[in-house]
Amino acid sequence: MLSLGAILVQNLVTRVTDRVDETLDSAKRNAIAGLLVGVLLVTAYALALAGATVALAERYGTVPALFGLAGGFLLLALIVLAIVAARNRRERELRRIRRRQLAARRDLLAAAATAATRKPFAATAVALALGFLLAPKSRRDDD
Repeated sequence: MLSLGAILVQNLVTRVTDRVDETLDSAKRNAIAGLLVGVLLVTAYALALAGATVALAERYGTVPALFGLAGGFLLLALIVLAIVAARNRRERELRRIRRRQLAARRDLLAAAATAATRKPFAATAVALALGFLLAPKSRRDDD
């Protein structure tokens, strides 16, 4: 039978390994897709900008067309900036919640270790309960 420490270390190593693998796979996919999407978007952007400039220049003249496009892109950039700021704020909040949950788990593990030194049978029960509670969960089930 494994000791409480061995069970906890095994659980921790399994969780870290799963997260590293998931993160690397996700990063590879995102990098390839991002590169492809970026090239296509830059091409589409350049063509659309040239077409819009020509169309507006015929109707309003060259200078007003260019200032109009510049103002539109400035407004669009401000909207994107606001969305990114809101998302970053949400991610900070989620990280704060995760840190709090992790601290609660560490406190639970410390209590279990204290109980293990005093009552071996209770420690076995606590180790089994913690093993089920902290069992690695795959994030790939959500996909």
